[in-house]
Amino acid sequence: MQNAEIYLDKMARGGEIVQKTTRTHGGNIYAAAKRYGLEEKNIIDFSSNVNPFGPSSAAKRAAKKALSFIDRYPDPDMRQLRTAIARYFGIKPGHVMCGNGSNGIIHLIPRVFRPKKVLIPFPTFTEYIAAVQDAGGEVVPFPLLERAGFRVDPLEMSFALKDVDMAFLCNPNNPTGQLIPKAEMLEIVQFARQHGVRLVVDEAFMDFIESESIIKEAVESSHLICLRAFTKLFGMPGLRIGYAVSDETTIAALRERQEPWTVSIPAEQAAIAVLGHWTYISKTRRLIEKERSRLLSALRILPGVETFPCAANFIFIKLTSMDVPMFVDKLGERGMLVRDCSSFPGLDRSYIRIAVRTGRENKRLIKAFRELLVR
Repeated sequence: MQNAEIYLDKMARGGEIVQKTTRTHGGNIYAAAKRYGLEEKNIIDFSSNVNPFGPSSAAKRAAKKALSFIDRYPDPDMRQLRTAIARYFGIKPGHVMCGNGSNGIIHLIPRVFRPKKVLIPFPTFTEYIAAVQDAGGEVVPFPLLERAGFRVDPLEMSFALKDVDMAFLCNPNNPTGQLIPKAEMLEIVQFARQHGVRLVVDEAFMDFIESESIIKEAVESSHLICLRAFTKLFGMPGLRIGYAVSDETTIAALRERQEPWTVSIPAEQAAIAVLGHWTYISKTRRLIEKERSRLLSALRILPGVETFPCAANFIFIKLTSMDVPMFVDKLGERGMLVRDCSSFPGLDRSYIRIAVRTGRENKRLIKAFRELLVR
């Protein structure tokens, strides 16, 4: 009874959070350049969690070559791309559908399956809320607590799943970076199946820790959809390529209701090329692991800075000694953008998120942190 009361109290507070949700995202260097009077090329964007190496050389060559074919429509079935993704994971093309970024698929899923109630943890990526509400569904909040490290507890999740039709989970979570280990995620998948809930797991950052993915399990379940994109590890947010993996019936239902030609020919060819560029992939993973560790070590000794465990290519930070909007503004004046996390449902004005970038760029950021925080 006590646990139920705690849960209902969370839901009541979460209901207020839903009403305050705003659709704000990082990576707006255009507005920042205008605000701070800087040239875009002189801004280091730590607010966007994208590969600091940029797109792979193989992807750029493929996209450039594909410009010769822009006088024709793209393949509406995206056979080549779905086959390349399937080969990458060792699954069948019938288990894959592609779209205009994973965000396009996030909005497609509620439109296709029309859930009445959708469970969404807070804080997390705000587009889940927008997608559900745009499709006429009700968001059922599942607040994550700072004292628990913003961790998703499988048993609490099981209790919350009983009265909903669908649930969204981001793993690792954005913006907290918290990873639900594969064993615990499979428990949640089992609970969802038992309650007849369709579980959508956004693995946008799982490319950095592939061993924890449940994509292989998704192909066997009509209750599980996994999402990925070519944005984070592969560094191609401007080409807008995402994909979903599930059982063939679910994928067929999504593809049937999807708009035609959602992926351009240059985007498709770039994605196919980068999936085979293993040198680039392994080099990126090594850099992120190394520089994330260095950044965490440097941040932990600064006054008024609290970091959280992170499994992605960014670090979630709580500032206790300086006003976050002022701090973000001071960094902006120095040509560095970080993500003010106050727009995420469930977070106040104490949190920021920084992307892991190259060693030189990270040192410059730490230097600016010291100048602002060490007095």
